[in-house]
Amino acid sequence: MRISDRLARLAPSATLVMASRAAALRSQGIDVIAFAAGQPDFDTPQHIKQAACDALAAGDTKYPSPVSGVPALREAACAYLKQYGGVEYDAGEICVAVGAKDALFLAFASLVNPGDEVLIPAPYWVSYPDQVGLMGGTPVFVHPRDGGFKVSGADIRSAITPRTRLLVLNSPSNPSGAVYTRGELEEIAAAIRDTDVCVISDEIYNRLIYTDEPYVSFASLPEMRERTLTINGMSKSFAMTGWRLGFAAGPKDVIQAMARLQGQSTSGPASFVQTASAAALRGDQTCVDEMRAAYRRRGLLMSRGLDALPGVRCGEPQGAFYCFPDVSGTFEMLGVRDADGFAEALLDRAHVAAVSGVAFGSPTHVRFSYATSEEQIRAGLERMAKLLGG
Repeated sequence: MRISDRLARLAPSATLVMASRAAALRSQGIDVIAFAAGQPDFDTPQHIKQAACDALAAGDTKYPSPVSGVPALREAACAYLKQYGGVEYDAGEICVAVGAKDALFLAFASLVNPGDEVLIPAPYWVSYPDQVGLMGGTPVFVHPRDGGFKVSGADIRSAITPRTRLLVLNSPSNPSGAVYTRGELEEIAAAIRDTDVCVISDEIYNRLIYTDEPYVSFASLPEMRERTLTINGMSKSFAMTGWRLGFAAGPKDVIQAMARLQGQSTSGPASFVQTASAAALRGDQTCVDEMRAAYRRRGLLMSRGLDALPGVRCGEPQGAFYCFPDVSGTFEMLGVRDADGFAEALLDRAHVAAVSGVAFGSPTHVRFSYATSEEQIRAGLERMAKLLGG
């Protein structure tokens, strides 16, 4: 069979490729320390698993109805987004999807026409440009002029053209761990206020923040609610990556379009998964607080350890569970040209897996996930110190 031209141009996910390479080495008996996958090492909290078991025992095994998500889950999502984002929605403004990645796919498919430009601040999550490209859109990468990890209102304003359709925001950021402040988001809002540009705000890490400032959802800003589609889900905050449950919140016409597409594709997540997710959103949040506290300790341990290595510069992450150090100072000593070469050398010579920043739009940086034990973090840092002579 002939593969479509559309998919022939689609690159595999860099994060999954590195995770697969690490798994392949492990299958050969090689001890690999993995900092590649963005997946919590915690088990799903017991009360959430029990809710799924109870739903299965009660026969909650039919097609989910409606396609946009069962009412109990959409109502729970509304309450959750109000509590942790300060934005009020009704159930008709929620579309449940098979993970936040699927919610993004449905969103781009619903909003992007061929030739539309989508502004994507760098560094960015690897799937944004590929999903935009699949819809015939043109990813336009916006690099912060100050050399940091967050774009300014001026950066966005200078990138807007008559063909600009969307701006993608991700705070806390994958891969950098950066978190936008209210003032920074207000600058961006001002930059698009007098345009037709709408926003997809990926807030999947909104509960994993280590700064003292309260989290700000972009849709909570004045005049931004009706032009913002907010993406969230269960994977990161609730350690539910394998359950595949995400959701989008925004204008009803967009939500209805996403649901129409979902009706012709996945039909939505499994019914019992939706029931368990509703229990997670409405239930005791102590589990999230405990995981966040552990991530904060790990983030400090990893960032300080990385920053102490020769040729590596790393600041403390503000959110998510990633460090994104500049490793360009190691290129000469390792005999490599960019972050791809660094990641290869790290895996081949030290048996430590991390993801090159090239895939994230930053060829001088590498992403390290600290969603693993402190013991593994220390062991990985020791191996890197030996490799770099630190």
